[in-house]
Amino acid sequence: MKESVLSDVFWHAGVFLVLSAIIIPVLRYLKIPAALGYLLAGIALGPHGFSALIDHTIVHDLIGLRDAKHVKILAELGIVLLLFVVGLELTPRRLWQMRNLVFGLGGAQVTITAFVIGGIAYLWGNNVQVSVLLGLSLALSSTAIVTQWLHEKKLFVTHAGRASFSILLFQDLAVIPILLLLTIMSAATGEGVYEFAALSLLKMLFTAAVIYVVGRIALKPLFVFANRHGGAEVFMALSLLAIVVSASVAAMAGLSMALGAFIAGLLLADTEYRHEISSLVIPFKSMLLGIFFLSFGMGINLNFIAEKPFWLFSSVLGLIAIKVVIIFVLCKLWRQSTAVAVESSLLLAQAGEFCLLVVSGALTAGIMNENVAQFMLLNVGITMLLAPVMAPIARRAGALIEAHAIHQQGIKEALPNAKEGHVVIFGFGRVGRSIAHDLCQDGMEIIGFDKNIDIVHKARSRLSPVFVGDASKNATLEAAQIESASCIVVTIDDVTLTRDIIKKIRRISNDIPIIVRAHTQDDVAYFDQMKNVDPVSEEKVLSDQLTERIFKWSGLGQALPDSETP
Repeated sequence: MKESVLSDVFWHAGVFLVLSAIIIPVLRYLKIPAALGYLLAGIALGPHGFSALIDHTIVHDLIGLRDAKHVKILAELGIVLLLFVVGLELTPRRLWQMRNLVFGLGGAQVTITAFVIGGIAYLWGNNVQVSVLLGLSLALSSTAIVTQWLHEKKLFVTHAGRASFSILLFQDLAVIPILLLLTIMSAATGEGVYEFAALSLLKMLFTAAVIYVVGRIALKPLFVFANRHGGAEVFMALSLLAIVVSASVAAMAGLSMALGAFIAGLLLADTEYRHEISSLVIPFKSMLLGIFFLSFGMGINLNFIAEKPFWLFSSVLGLIAIKVVIIFVLCKLWRQSTAVAVESSLLLAQAGEFCLLVVSGALTAGIMNENVAQFMLLNVGITMLLAPVMAPIARRAGALIEAHAIHQQGIKEALPNAKEGHVVIFGFGRVGRSIAHDLCQDGMEIIGFDKNIDIVHKARSRLSPVFVGDASKNATLEAAQIESASCIVVTIDDVTLTRDIIKKIRRISNDIPIIVRAHTQDDVAYFDQMKNVDPVSEEKVLSDQLTERIFKWSGLGQALPDSETP
């Protein structure tokens, strides 16, 4: 019987799953990002790794990784899903809330860094096309590594986390025009380059408009119908269908499939199903993105390290230094503290996964020669390997600088800067910290207050915007700038004090929404009588959660995709 074409793909996928089962637990134990583990595994299993030292019949004939074409098929799926998740995270509200940092700081960082690095590449003898691609791609940092660090350490609530995430958001947006530019350079030759570029741009805009308009009309009704009548499996199928259709339409128009997936993510970003879709797709994205790093690791030639060790490591240090200086200076220009500028610049100093994609694409298209491509792949790989070392150093440096500033200023004298549209959180214990983390991860700006100086000191050592203050005092309410806030959250574990705080807030503003923590249904009934006060009962939320879990595990019911489970 003729062997199925899928057999090779399945075999490579099986090898990858075995590697995942071995690598991921070890990396988590060592607190190393999984992306770097896959990159190292690819280098080791590639044609320039162990097979250069051991007879290939022992290694590659056993696991079949000498030909990486099937691995790259799965890797391309990883990039498609990554761009879908990037689009899913770019909600209009998030971009608007962070517009100054995203489009201002992020835009300046990409533009200036690309210009500086591209200029250096040109001076070293590269042509204009290669210099432009290197400048733009090396200006980007690793979204996979940095966002994982921010999430694991709960740093989205900090000023440094907010600044770093804003820069990453613009970098993610910049990926789409960079990929389009790569497509134009790959296909356009001779005198018709400008006509081809204009045609490609119009094609991209038309395709994006078609996907967006049709998606806006059809997607939400389909998801509502699937949610009501189809169940979880139909919901998952519809989510994957949105990705496949959008990516396929983009490919039919001669554009990158990743662009279509990105637009699909944007379509679903502002719907009530965003978080549920994200929870379904992210495991697939993480797994396939691991294959992406594995495939690129297999293409790295370690012989280049032995041939040009001085120039390679000088280039690595130079790239890190350039990005650190530029990001630090820009953060200061955007009125960020020295602690934030230092932490953000060190955290974003590495090159990223999209640079690997661009360099590989340029090599395949014949735009970049083998020597330059291998040199840059090693450069990017080494900076990414240094990222887990630099991230804790950045965190520690920022904390030390902030602690010194607090000591100089005095923590009780510290006051927040002028703000507008922010969320005020009174009480920054476990509940307050958790709320702040979720809000900041969604792009919202917060100010926290707590009268426990130890809690405030701990939060400020992490560069969180938290200040000493008793919410029952007028001075604290004035410092909170509640008249310009979007809403107020009171998480204080004292119902009597909460009532007093609400009364004092109402003397300043009658209309601002106030969300309060309530213990019992009696407390809820009391707060419900107040204007624009929304109580959340701990008793009710906890009982609902426990009951839902009981139904789920006893087989009496199933959690639906639109459940509002926190």
